Amino acid sequence: MKIQKLKINGLLEDSKITWKKLKCKCDKSDIEKCFPIFRECIHCYAQDCENSMPRKVFDVIVTDKKGKQQTKTITEITIDRTNDGFQMIRGWSF
Repeated sequence: MKIQKLKINGLLEDSKITWKKLKCKCDKSDIEKCFPIFRECIHCYAQDCENSMPRKVFDVIVTDKKGKQQTKTITEITIDRTNDGFQMIRGWSF
């Protein structure tokens, strides 16, 4: 069986992603001053968004208009990025 690779549209080089240039503002010695409790760290928030994006081919169950369910293999996704200057991953679609 051939292993398929997930095609990801909208990937950028790290040098072009503003949030990756920001330093983490979390205080690692105090859990209440760390992400996700401490929501002011843009770097950690953006990293969490990027980590939630799939990296491998995956299956979803889709239902047609007649109510019949079938499994669909997703081999390609498109990234949706923020337009706030940080280029964070807002979501993705297939």
